[in-house]
Amino acid sequence: MGATPIRGWQIEVGTPEIDRISAGIQARQISQGPLTEQLEEALAARLGVAHVVCTTSGTSALMMSYLALGVGPGSEVIIPDRTWVATANAALLLGAKVRLVDVEPSRPVMDPDRLLAAITPRTRAIIPVHLNGHAASMEAILAVAEQHGIPVVEDACQAFLSRHHGRPLGTAGRMGCFSMGLAKLLTTGQGGFIACHDTADRDTLRRIRNQGLSGSSLDENITMLGGNFKFTDIQAAVGLAQMDRLDARIVRQRTIQEHYLAGLQHLPQLQTIPVNLATGEIPLRAEYLVDERAAFVQHMRLRGIEVNPHPVSLHQFPHLMAESQDFPHSLRYSGRVVTLPSGPDQPLENVAQTIDAIHSLRWQRR
Repeated sequence: MGATPIRGWQIEVGTPEIDRISAGIQARQISQGPLTEQLEEALAARLGVAHVVCTTSGTSALMMSYLALGVGPGSEVIIPDRTWVATANAALLLGAKVRLVDVEPSRPVMDPDRLLAAITPRTRAIIPVHLNGHAASMEAILAVAEQHGIPVVEDACQAFLSRHHGRPLGTAGRMGCFSMGLAKLLTTGQGGFIACHDTADRDTLRRIRNQGLSGSSLDENITMLGGNFKFTDIQAAVGLAQMDRLDARIVRQRTIQEHYLAGLQHLPQLQTIPVNLATGEIPLRAEYLVDERAAFVQHMRLRGIEVNPHPVSLHQFPHLMAESQDFPHSLRYSGRVVTLPSGPDQPLENVAQTIDAIHSLRWQRR
């Protein structure tokens, strides 16, 4: 038998989650209820915000935030060209138009210098994305947004508890959207949440989450457009069971990143995407740029090591139909980004084995 394959992402759930779920079921806490409220309060306290509203996914969190700001037919949102497609899809599904802007020259986050040119009278929201825990330049983005009276919704779906000079990402704008999908620091299998500061925003989001109802009773008035974006107490039980493990997970994520940086620093064929660990950035995955990506991925997978390529830039997807093709910095990442085995429960011996396998690649023949 061969060696055990190394998975690209590793996070463990087990006895603590089972115990919490079992207790919830015995208490008949299954649908959205008191456990969801407990998780919302715990997340808000952890992020230092007034309110959190849990929902079905990070995509739902984005869509609910857009709805709360009146995004719909005839309006536009501005997002960076490098992000997961959900950032755009959530707006497109509401009938809005997406305007894409290039990323910074050295980091895959929205370039504030490109932002001004994308603003039109129809701009309803600006959506900086903290991709893989990289902090967008929020001070500059917020300054432009404030000048034009445009709300900012942070897509922090890949940046829970990543920080910039002490402040958690996703807490500087009007709202911040987070994911609790499987490949996240805190996972409930599927799930997401919105962080906000204003009670009126919280109440609007709660109504959107429950078909526009102004309260919890069916005889309450339906005051606005909404949907069924409700969370469940079973998912909340899973999340609550992990809250006291978050600090240890952050330490492991940082350690994994440091091991890769040290072990691969002398390989010019692999370029790291700058991560500012000193200011509190915590990447979910170790990311690198490699020119011959297909060959690299094949080499690693033949050795039982799962490395994954990232999708192309958004303007290359047909359904986004970007008017401009001027994305030189974004294109630097298209076709070159790979992620190495990561995750808060990824054994460090797997990281070492991955580094050794990369060094065994005969770069000089390429």
